[in-house]
Amino acid sequence: MINITVVKNKQNIVTIEATGHSGYAEEGKDIVCSAVSAITQSLILGLKQVLKLNVVDIVDESIPHLSVTLKGLTENENKLAQILMQTAYLSLKEIQEGYTKYIKIKEKQL
Repeated sequence: MINITVVKNKQNIVTIEATGHSGYAEEGKDIVCSAVSAITQSLILGLKQVLKLNVVDIVDESIPHLSVTLKGLTENENKLAQILMQTAYLSLKEIQEGYTKYIKIKEKQL
């Protein structure tokens, strides 16, 4: 199962973390893992390369584990980052709705 943790500070998402394999299909044919990977990798690319934000990201394919955390952003930078963070979160929730046995999302409040 893929476990996703979304850490919020009030309404703002500050961290999205994904860990594990879905177990939906064998490696290379697992559409659930592929979808989660595409969303989370796109999130990091959007934050770092499109918005040019300095974010803390960890990618370890051996576990697998991916984490992205927003830190030290200005108010305007955070507003822009939230568009991507919220979009990624909603996309992951859609996957969870269709594949509840393979992905679990939990929220934490700071």
